[in-house]
Amino acid sequence: MFTGIPAAALPGGRAVSWGLRSLVAVGLVAIAVAWSQASNTVRVSSQVDWAPVGLAGVAVVAMGLLGSILVARQAVALRLVRLAPFIADPEAHPDWTAIGATAPDGAASAGAEPLVAGPNMARYHRPSCPLAAGKPVQPENRRAHEQAGRRACGVCAP
Repeated sequence: MFTGIPAAALPGGRAVSWGLRSLVAVGLVAIAVAWSQASNTVRVSSQVDWAPVGLAGVAVVAMGLLGSILVARQAVALRLVRLAPFIADPEAHPDWTAIGATAPDGAASAGAEPLVAGPNMARYHRPSCPLAAGKPVQPENRRAHEQAGRRACGVCAP
């Protein structure tokens, strides 16, 4: 299946990514050339001659950036498709091995469900949450996470 996704959101792959980067670079070069040529003259009529080149450069940069935004939106959509089963049924993979972690002894207080988070994470998750999958997380109780300033995950809602 998909892993990290972007690679220009798959269909065209890396060629799309490099094409968009090249498009933006060409537009920036056109803007720089137009500015350079227009700034070398005092006559307004000569400066105006380079305006279409600069405007074309702006249009090309805008197209490249718009393409990048569309690729990013496609990547988000592909990730949502991948995560949809987990969002619909967050208890689908309740064991710790599903996220590649092991529960240390005494990590959670008796009767409380262990919740996981990493040191740089702003939210805490259930162990089965796909957003915590594959990340170096440690289980602790809810109080410890809240004292560390973390909030509950919006996907697994512990």
